[in-house]
Amino acid sequence: MRVIYPAPVRTCAKLRCNAEPAATVSLLYADRLVVIGTLIAERDPNLLDLCDEHVARMTPPVGWTVRDERVSTPALTS
Repeated sequence: MRVIYPAPVRTCAKLRCNAEPAATVSLLYADRLVVIGTLIAERDPNLLDLCDEHVARMTPPVGWTVRDERVSTPALTS
């Protein structure tokens, strides 16, 4: 008998947050830089996947810079 397990659900990296992640965040310690990028296709244990709320509320450590590299989609006009 073959057991098939459902694919794990990806959630925000913040504890107790079950929201769907919206961005992938990387911390570049040597450069004191927080980079917010578009959510990558596969979860990477070295990066943080955060929901919109936690990305908006994120504050970098003192002396660090935040660089938002997410690609924004242009608004559709009719």
